[in-house]
Amino acid sequence: MKPAALSKSEYKFPFLKRILISSCVCFFAHCWSNPFYQPPIECLSGGHNHLCPDHSLSVFFQGLSILNFNSQNAISISNVVDKSAIQSGFLVGKTAFGYDNVSVSVDDGPPTAVAVVNSAWRYALPAQAVTGTHWALGSKHKISVRIYNALGQVFAEKAIEVVKGINRDTNGDGYPDVILSVSPGNSVQGYSLVFLTHADTGIPSTSPDTIITDGLVGSSFFGDRVGVGDFNGDGYADMLVGSQAAPSFSTIGHAFIFHSSGQTGIANQNLASGGNYSTFLKGQNGGDRLGSFVNGADVNGDGYDDAILTSPWNNCKGYTFYSAGNNGVSSKDLSTGGIADITFSIATPDNFGFTAFGDINKDGYTDMVVGAPSYSSSQGRVYVYISNGTTLPVTSQYLLAPTPTCSGTCSFGTAITLADFNGDSCADLGVGASSYNGNQGAAFVYLSNCGSTAPFSSTPNATFIGPLTSTCNGGNNCSFGNFVTSGDTNGDGFADLLVTAYQATNNYGNVYLFQSSGSSGIQSVNLSTGGSANSTITGAGVGLDFGLFASMQDVNGDGLSDILVAAMDPIASGLSQIGKGKVYYFQSSATTGSTNIDLRTGGVATATLTYSLGMSLGNSIAFSPFEYEESSIFGYSYGEFFENGIKGMRGTSPFPLRK
Repeated sequence: MKPAALSKSEYKFPFLKRILISSCVCFFAHCWSNPFYQPPIECLSGGHNHLCPDHSLSVFFQGLSILNFNSQNAISISNVVDKSAIQSGFLVGKTAFGYDNVSVSVDDGPPTAVAVVNSAWRYALPAQAVTGTHWALGSKHKISVRIYNALGQVFAEKAIEVVKGINRDTNGDGYPDVILSVSPGNSVQGYSLVFLTHADTGIPSTSPDTIITDGLVGSSFFGDRVGVGDFNGDGYADMLVGSQAAPSFSTIGHAFIFHSSGQTGIANQNLASGGNYSTFLKGQNGGDRLGSFVNGADVNGDGYDDAILTSPWNNCKGYTFYSAGNNGVSSKDLSTGGIADITFSIATPDNFGFTAFGDINKDGYTDMVVGAPSYSSSQGRVYVYISNGTTLPVTSQYLLAPTPTCSGTCSFGTAITLADFNGDSCADLGVGASSYNGNQGAAFVYLSNCGSTAPFSSTPNATFIGPLTSTCNGGNNCSFGNFVTSGDTNGDGFADLLVTAYQATNNYGNVYLFQSSGSSGIQSVNLSTGGSANSTITGAGVGLDFGLFASMQDVNGDGLSDILVAAMDPIASGLSQIGKGKVYYFQSSATTGSTNIDLRTGGVATATLTYSLGMSLGNSIAFSPFEYEESSIFGYSYGEFFENGIKGMRGTSPFPLRK
């Protein structure tokens, strides 16, 4: 005989019964677990038992959670993945509902309790002004995040390895922000802007969250270049802004630093109407144009980023201004006797200025390279400065020129980047040469031999030749190599090379991605003879200068470098050009990196950043002066740190941990 059908309540009962039984088991097991036997009735009667729930529902929800998901789902790290660079001063993540007991330990050190608010947690990484310690840029570290149940037992753990990258996070939410500028024309003031990254989407704002200007109409070129660094060592990224024509076209040049205010980020400022800067730096003579190139980097290893300013004008000078500690870089006026901490002076005017930083010889200290594309009738060359362990030398130890010599001009050093393309933990060099072979353009990669005297061979390890000039602007100008930058777009642990050609494809402009092959680095490609990049992105319209400036950074914390490309749109003239420029954000995907995208034919960017004021949005994007990918430093020992200027390795250091 067919059994009678069960009612809805009878269907529900077995499930509800299981929940009730499981909850009771968790409750009584919790009470009975006291090592000094105390009966469960004490929990019910309010007796003294420190393991009783004390009216907390956490045990109940933890019991239910065990039934529904694996313990590994109880804790997550949101803004960095295993074996990738962290570009923030903070680690952030989430917990499952009901779990509010979280700790973080670094480099096998003791755990530190972390507050949980609305199932989200946030942990401050070592910052010199806060903890008295700091991580060396490019150093490798272990991080372990644990969640505990109500018994004080580890319920779940996430362990990852990370490398310390450049800090781009202005508001400490764990995600790097996009910092760029709107360069002025002769009748328009300049702006420097911050577009905050949103944790829920991993996409930056499409309009600026912070707006900074000197309020001067077309007389200072405020924002012609913009950089980033943590100059006061508080764990938040600050902004460095160049103003090369200040004051009022006298071209002495200024630079300003604006500190972050903490979790509110960098505040809006208009210097013409009561706004404030944190640091003011003024050049020495008219024509010096201080602020033509600006960067932040810790060149003396004290845990505070220093301001490095170079100029291709007036005998080509460069300056380093050390941070003074918790207050950041001190204001200085070179025109009234102020003195920079380091002065680089080049006897021959050769457009000395574009800088990049990285650890070329794997000694744990920051080295510098400077491009000089006008040297020797625009053949060009690159100056290499190797740190002596405490600072950079005044004179370069090594010079690199194109080999063989270019026919005509080459403009070798138009743009440069340092990154580890072959995974040996030493920073390799990428160089753009935009006027190579009659403005066809080229780019070169030199693998470091990890030495300190002649770290690069005179012959490039890889050469990239631009497209046929007949396919470019006017049939004779591609400008391939006008800008080069680097990052790991596919998560394989090796840096890839991005090369721009803003006049390619009949002046629509292209950017080309060449991915590393692994330990052999990136292979040579000649685009004019049928070679192809791993991916190509083409601009939306003719003459928009798509690719004149670009940057790579991991915006969403997934371990993959994303691509930012400026299209400044100089077609309109005068005031009608205001608000025309765009910066396109292309998010990389796992294993493949960036894909081919043609904005002319319906291709779309992940996001498009705009601003209604100023000209030439994206004239400068604050980029990392170096890129460390996971393999580039994973040859170092774990836990390299600095305390009070003393370098050590946690667990293996010959130096004691000192305050």
